[in-house]
Amino acid sequence: MKTTLLWLMAVLVLPAALAAQTEPKSRPPTATAPPEGSVRAPAGRLRISGRVDVGETAPGFELTNAYGERVKLSRYRGDQVLLAFADRRETFSPFEAVAESLRSMGVLLVGVCHGSPHSLRALAEHYGLRFDLLSDPTGEVAAVYGAYDFATSTMQPGYVLVGRRGKVRMALLGQALRPNDLLQITRYALTLL
Repeated sequence: MKTTLLWLMAVLVLPAALAAQTEPKSRPPTATAPPEGSVRAPAGRLRISGRVDVGETAPGFELTNAYGERVKLSRYRGDQVLLAFADRRETFSPFEAVAESLRSMGVLLVGVCHGSPHSLRALAEHYGLRFDLLSDPTGEVAAVYGAYDFATSTMQPGYVLVGRRGKVRMALLGQALRPNDLLQITRYALTLL
């Protein structure tokens, strides 16, 4: 009798147990539409944003320059670097007028924008630009520095002065400046620290 009962339970319970194991434990999540008016990050990409403050260490990065070389921020260690962010590469051509004055103050001007290395090289050669231009095609570096607007997918104008030891000495984000104004503000920032 016990054997028959065990056999009957095995026949009734075993198929149900096997069927339960083949079914998924939970259903995969379904995609939901973002709330109206919100912006979605590109698929497979993280949306990184940040901001830099005076006195903190400048976030490191590696970008490609106008000549196709990979350049890290640490390459400039020992120099003072003025990072100029812009959405359009043409924004940099007027800054050649103050690049030499900045160099005489011990500051290297470095432009950062969406432009491809090839287009940045063409710009540098056309206008005779003698400062580094770096390509940030995804805007990730600009986002980390607080110079990227996700709502419009554009790089915002901004200027970050990084000291010889990698500390932020000045951060002006969201404002486009004329070259002479940038020169005067940078000169002033150098006297403060």
